[in-house]
Amino acid sequence: MMGSKLLQMAGRRILTAVSVLLLLACTKEVPTITPPVDEWVQRNQISGEYKVYDTLGNYLYMMQITRIKDYSTNYSIADSLRFENFDDEFSFTVAQYKWANYVMGIRIGSHDTLYDGNNKRWRLGSALYEDYNNYSNDTIRLRFQKTNINYWIEDVVPYYACDCKQIAVKQH
Repeated sequence: MMGSKLLQMAGRRILTAVSVLLLLACTKEVPTITPPVDEWVQRNQISGEYKVYDTLGNYLYMMQITRIKDYSTNYSIADSLRFENFDDEFSFTVAQYKWANYVMGIRIGSHDTLYDGNNKRWRLGSALYEDYNNYSNDTIRLRFQKTNINYWIEDVVPYYACDCKQIAVKQH
């Protein structure tokens, strides 16, 4: 009888030790949470000076893009981009909106009555394309429409219309 009590006590101690070991071995893993990168902070990369080429790789002109932070209460507008010497002729600022699918999308906008260096009027516009007007690896594949259809007779210049494609490469 004495042996069976000792056996029971030893069994309880072993059971307790095994239970403690199991509890210690089954600790819950705490996942490491990396904070999400603010997509609008990423957009700071867009600012800079760009060499612009045609689709065959011929140098066309230099362009400057500057990001301007928007502090308004309109939450759909994230910031604005200031384009200097766009298409070697125009300077303008365009509000950039938050697009779920195009974090680094660049909105060129629609501009009626832009004046070039010769004081001639132009219409410039662009839609959001999946393969164009996005910043990726220091490169922007630009696509925009440029025309003087509204003004060519009054400005006494030849009619011009272009679905223009250019490649802007950021300079460091």
